[in-house]
Amino acid sequence: MPQSDKMYRYAFSILKNKELAKDVVQECLMKIWDKRKILPQIKSYDSWVMRITRNQCYDWVKTNRFSIGDEALNNIANIDETDYESILKDNELWLSRITDSFSQKNKEIFHLREVEEMTYQEIAEVMSLSLSDVKVSVYRMRQKIKSSFRKIEGYGIAN
Repeated sequence: MPQSDKMYRYAFSILKNKELAKDVVQECLMKIWDKRKILPQIKSYDSWVMRITRNQCYDWVKTNRFSIGDEALNNIANIDETDYESILKDNELWLSRITDSFSQKNKEIFHLREVEEMTYQEIAEVMSLSLSDVKVSVYRMRQKIKSSFRKIEGYGIAN
């Protein structure tokens, strides 16, 4: 299924665990297979699939009393690298730290928009939000990221 990579990335962005994300995607694929007869009636297949993925992640969290974000992703390996690669890794680390400060809802919106490159309308459908809520959230998150990177560049640290 072409969307399975996208589903995995989304599940991983929520659960922060590779194996668990793979398991959740498998469960989603089984649900999609069970509902294959209604596929022709679905208007936005990508949004529908991502909504199933999101719901499955949160169902797993609820039933297993798992805390989202328990496993931090701050394991950046120190490898011999050029200055350019080092700067990229530093920026990725700072971006990760900045986005970690977002609410779970905003983390998901950010992931769907910036990583999965979904439209605002698709994100609104997946997350059951209004289009304006999605646009405002994306705008505010981008402003926070810009502001934080300006502080980093200006002071060498983020506050």
